[in-house]
Amino acid sequence: MKKFKGIVAVLLVATMVFGMTACGGVKEMSAKDFKATIKDVLDCDKDEIDESEDSYDDSVESIISYEGEDYDKYTVSCTEYEDEEAAKYNFDYYAARYGFYKSHDGIDGKVKITKSYITIDAELTSSYDGDSVDRYGGIYLAGSTVITVFAKTGKDKDKDVIDDLLKELGCPKPSRVS
Repeated sequence: MKKFKGIVAVLLVATMVFGMTACGGVKEMSAKDFKATIKDVLDCDKDEIDESEDSYDDSVESIISYEGEDYDKYTVSCTEYEDEEAAKYNFDYYAARYGFYKSHDGIDGKVKITKSYITIDAELTSSYDGDSVDRYGGIYLAGSTVITVFAKTGKDKDKDVIDDLLKELGCPKPSRVS
């Protein structure tokens, strides 16, 4: 009976740990799956999607990115790192950056920062040059991958496209500013 209780306790703990890590996290995805998903949802040709292994960061394995036909609607990327530690380091850089914006009144809108994603629906004002940009989407940590998905406009139709893409990628959507 004692052995049975021990096994049950271990199973319960394992279930709780799995449940806590699965909730609110981001689904891991290969670069190939990411490319297929953005191709389908954003209705772009495969030759419009950039693939690269060149980076200033030696820990980067590959980068897949798409900015749309006119470069001012969307910016979408998937950066695969050599390991989860390198991905986490780079994700934490973004979290600190958006935390800075948030603490210095550089954001007019909503920003949510968690340990595995950052969601944004805001106008960001740079403290360096005072320029403002709209951003709707987020930055997501998925194992050894960092995914960024943003609409660069405040238009509802562009936000709807980003919502569809985030749903297909298994990433949380931002709360919209009313």
